[in-house]
Amino acid sequence: MRTAVLISTLLCAATATSKLRQDAEEKARAEVTDLFRALCPEQCLLLSVEARIGEEDLPEPAPGFDAPGARSLPVLRGVAATLLLDARLPAEFRARMKALVAQRLKALGAPPAVAVEVVQFPPPRAQAEAAPPPQPPQPSVASATPVAANKPEEKLMEHAPLLAVVTLLGTVLLVLGALLFLAARRNSDVSYEVGPEPQPQPAASAKPAEAPVADPFPIQRTHKLEKALLEQRGLRNAVVREALGRGEHALVARWIRELGEFLLEDLRGDVALAPALQQVGAELVRGAGPDRSAGLLELEGRTIAARLTRAPENIDEAFAFLEGVRAEPFLAACRGLSPASLEAALRFAPAHLRGAALAELPVAQRQQIALSWARLPEVSAAVALTAADELRARLGESAGAGQAVRALADVLDSLGRAEQDALVESMRRDGGARAAAGLWVESALLSANPDALAAALLGTPANRLADYLRGADPAVRDHLLAACPVRLRKELEEELSLRSTSTREEFAAARRELLARLAEETARRGPALTRPERPRLVVE
Repeated sequence: MRTAVLISTLLCAATATSKLRQDAEEKARAEVTDLFRALCPEQCLLLSVEARIGEEDLPEPAPGFDAPGARSLPVLRGVAATLLLDARLPAEFRARMKALVAQRLKALGAPPAVAVEVVQFPPPRAQAEAAPPPQPPQPSVASATPVAANKPEEKLMEHAPLLAVVTLLGTVLLVLGALLFLAARRNSDVSYEVGPEPQPQPAASAKPAEAPVADPFPIQRTHKLEKALLEQRGLRNAVVREALGRGEHALVARWIRELGEFLLEDLRGDVALAPALQQVGAELVRGAGPDRSAGLLELEGRTIAARLTRAPENIDEAFAFLEGVRAEPFLAACRGLSPASLEAALRFAPAHLRGAALAELPVAQRQQIALSWARLPEVSAAVALTAADELRARLGESAGAGQAVRALADVLDSLGRAEQDALVESMRRDGGARAAAGLWVESALLSANPDALAAALLGTPANRLADYLRGADPAVRDHLLAACPVRLRKELEEELSLRSTSTREEFAAARRELLARLAEETARRGPALTRPERPRLVVE
């Protein structure tokens, strides 16, 4: 009897465990499938889903009362999913997709684990051609052939009068045909004056043929617009920047689809435009929009309007080399310009470079430049060309500065926190205080402004923060967890409980991203909130 009860209890427990696993996997598969259907139906695939089930012990019954049944209940401990993404998708989109899937799986009430595999998906196949309509069955020879008469001679005798009439009509037709042929040959020997052949008049009821609809933006006009945008970099960048600033990502994607990626050639290194360019990439992946001519007409109109509001052609071309220059080399070159050249260079520089340079100047110098522009709205071509030559020379002298900063940042990435501090202190003692002041190292996390630090933590994905905290010093880890909001702290604690260590590459990449976020947030809040006594690391 006890054996039967035990067997039934084990069967019930196994049934409950399998049912819980099946329900969890079905819900997870449905959530991920809905997400893929909405964002990337043809470039994202769910390979597998596995639910991890554990058991939770029930409380002990009171003495003297034996509770029937199992003493434990199945509990969902985790959900693991494996994704297959198209390699043609942007890396940021794939990372975001992984985070979204983890968030969907987390709603099931268990810690998620998402693995991503990236492969090159084949292009979508064209739809199969429609099958030809079925042909009606052909009648068989046996059914089409009448049954032969039993007595052919009897049938022939019955139709003899009809055959005689047909023979007589055939003979008459042959005679008439011969007479008509002889008359035609006789008439062909006589010459007549023949007037112009009358033209056939169109029928009154016939409708006039509709003229073909002309393309409002023919291919020759497209080539002309493309040539103008290729030759005038400043004009092209001004139009594209304005469209990105307005949030017209679909329109810019249509321009790129029609003319080419050269429209973004000088804008790819601009950090401020990175989110907008990601949206443009998403629009390009989504597919083409309707009405090709409308997008090109809009681009042509904006190009003409921008050309009318810009400086004269010779001065505009003189400063065209600034298109595609990053802010850091431009600021370094402006520091060595004379006041007159600096005023002219800032007047004709692109808006994003001019804004970065003005933010670095003292208030008194900014006011002086503004008064000079108000007094002299126009500048002579000679002064502008001289400033352009001087600025180009300064940029050539500082061409390797940005590469040296990036190389120094790579060296700091390979060092620990104490080694970074020692290297920066050694650079200061050896006369490299200016280079050391432009660096952000790991120790800056302990002395950063609380608001900037909280914003940087919120702007970094939780899985990247967890990769950094697994390898960080205990003091830094405790300080960052205390600076996190309550919800983010709980999420990080769950991530840390799933895995205790991270690889060296994951730790270095997460630290680089967190310090870059901290540098952006600190710069956004103004120089009054920065702490120059601490080392800084700018990671590009």
